Amino acid sequence: MKPFVDAFTLLTIIPLPFGSGNDSPPSRFAPLFFPLVGLFIGAFTAFVYVIVNHRISDELAAAIALTATVILTGALHIDGLADYFDGLFGGRDKESRLRIMKQSDIGAFGVIAVLVVVLIQWNAISSVFPTHAWLVFPIVGMVSRTAPLVVMVLTSYVSSSGLGRSYANLPKPAIFIVLALVFASAFSFDGLFAIWTVIAGFIAAGIVGLIAKRRIGGANGDVYGASVEIASVASLVIAVMFFDDLYIMTM
Repeated sequence: MKPFVDAFTLLTIIPLPFGSGNDSPPSRFAPLFFPLVGLFIGAFTAFVYVIVNHRISDELAAAIALTATVILTGALHIDGLADYFDGLFGGRDKESRLRIMKQSDIGAFGVIAVLVVVLIQWNAISSVFPTHAWLVFPIVGMVSRTAPLVVMVLTSYVSSSGLGRSYANLPKPAIFIVLALVFASAFSFDGLFAIWTVIAGFIAAGIVGLIAKRRIGGANGDVYGASVEIASVASLVIAVMFFDDLYIMTM
């Protein structure tokens, strides 16, 4: 139970008992439960979107659902996204990039990245029909929270400290099993439509990880956070494309 609770309390602001405290180090297996927590986050997004969509426009409903989700997650990944772009594209060498990523302020690259990502997410969410929300958003939530596992497969952890250090030695066979389970779960949801959503998210996460590997030698917590947001964008866009086509074919 502890790995799941640690994953849940890391990815959301909801406190649960039996998690890691000051005297309890985080479980190294917590990331294996990220996809399960992602399902919950996606279901929460769908719940908010469907509830408010009955009384207001799709665009405003999407804005409220996105805001509620950011609050639920404590803006954890948004912060990582900003640091990722500031550091990797604002520094001249590995040391300066890592130093920039540790700074608390946000630079131009980070601001632009956050604005673009949030704009695409908002537009994509508003394009989802309420009847599809319960299918699209849980899948996207699951895929996006699996993104750090994709990065872990492709990179090593480069920072000397940080929570991600606890997951540095996570067995890769266990990660591959979880990735396979995500594919199987998506297929059980809606077949090939969902599979393409998973593939898009995983490719996006892989690109984030490979860029980090080239520019800073590996990954850190900010890279993991950025992978979540970028994978969310990629999987949302593909999901909207496929499910819009599905809606048209069933009319």
